[in-house]
Amino acid sequence: MKRGFVTETHVVVYCESCGDHYTEGENEAICFDSISQAIAYLSFQAAGVGWLYDGVQVVCDGCQATDYCITHGHCFPDTWHTTEWPLGATTRSRTCDRCGVPEIEAQK
Repeated sequence: MKRGFVTETHVVVYCESCGDHYTEGENEAICFDSISQAIAYLSFQAAGVGWLYDGVQVVCDGCQATDYCITHGHCFPDTWHTTEWPLGATTRSRTCDRCGVPEIEAQK
């Protein structure tokens, strides 16, 4: 039986593009017992979450979306959100549905 403070080794998955760690909840990393277990989890149990392991590197869903937009262009909605700022300036903005990058324009 273990008692007190015990040092143990675990595996945490990090995106090789941005360095973000894999999580499914409150931004706390999931700890795996081995690299094999982490690969199996990302490949099968976490399918649809968006993280991709291609046999060489692991990339998060956000970086995949950004790479897609760099190659194919952003997917902005037709509608804009208008903001009136305290000193009289007005801007309009919209956000890419795929990667979350904002587009902001000043209004005259």
